[in-house]
Amino acid sequence: MVTVEKVLNDIEKNQMAPVYLVLGEEQVNAEKIKQKLIANFPEEEREFNIGIYDMEEVTLSTALADAMSVPFFGEKRLVFINRPYFLTGEAKKVKLEHDLDELIAYVNDPEPTTVLVLMAPYAKLDERKKVVKQIKQKAVVVDNSPLTEMAVRKHLSAELAQKGYTIDPRALEILLQRTNTNLTAIANELPKLLLVAEDKQITVNEVSAMVSRSLEQNVFDLVELVLQKDTAKALELYRDLLQQKEEPLKINAILEGQFRLLLQVEILQKHGYAQGNIASTLKVHPYRVKLALQKTRVFKRQDLKNAYLGLIHIEERLKTTTQEPELLFQLFMLNFAQKAVVV
Repeated sequence: MVTVEKVLNDIEKNQMAPVYLVLGEEQVNAEKIKQKLIANFPEEEREFNIGIYDMEEVTLSTALADAMSVPFFGEKRLVFINRPYFLTGEAKKVKLEHDLDELIAYVNDPEPTTVLVLMAPYAKLDERKKVVKQIKQKAVVVDNSPLTEMAVRKHLSAELAQKGYTIDPRALEILLQRTNTNLTAIANELPKLLLVAEDKQITVNEVSAMVSRSLEQNVFDLVELVLQKDTAKALELYRDLLQQKEEPLKINAILEGQFRLLLQVEILQKHGYAQGNIASTLKVHPYRVKLALQKTRVFKRQDLKNAYLGLIHIEERLKTTTQEPELLFQLFMLNFAQKAVVV
């Protein structure tokens, strides 16, 4: 498996492989690879020698027939196969017949004048499948998994510096939190921030105003208020979420998940696990673990446990009674503040 940076450098030098598998969910880097490959083709040849096929809309045979065609008034062809879901364990309700043996045959004997690129925006593939094994043996596999927090910070700093902008350190933390340190999400928000930034300085106020909060981020704030036993503010935020038409069961499920994560992180840390080990063990983003560790240093395990059990009781009540969700949450907060578990 090679890095995105290595592939971009190779393409820049016109050293392109016959078959690529771009595996991972980082859309920004996937688009960079796509555009870098396209840029290698003269503009007048692109219409005739570049094909893009979505496997949820057309058959694999159609894409491979294009890949096996000779270039038209040019030296090479470029064929993208998007969303090859048949490489995963995912079940899709797509009424298309894909001949995987045809793909296996192609990767074992690729057309020398074609660059075939499988764009697989998935966390992992089904390693048991013969087609996956063959592609991984024959293709250049590009690691396009989400970047680490440090890599996202570095990438963002470089991009802002290139454009002549700076960002306040506190504003950066809010941006990272609201986008879950996801490079694609940051790329979607950045144009708005650059537009409103006065004197090319992105401030806390601008990030707070322009970058919207998801339900998960609002619930993250709610977790903080619960742990601080600030009943009034917790109820106010809970009421706001209900007014935004968020489902009580969904709010509760995310709250439960947050407290479950805090407990798991606290326990693993006590057993000597480092941040990276905790993230890989729990299969969650390292940034979420970092934030959880900050809380577990302040709040006791018993508080985390009390909150988690209290939320389980709310879930049971929401599913089995007609009691008002707001009242259930209020009772939970009052009891939690008194260190009681039962709602």
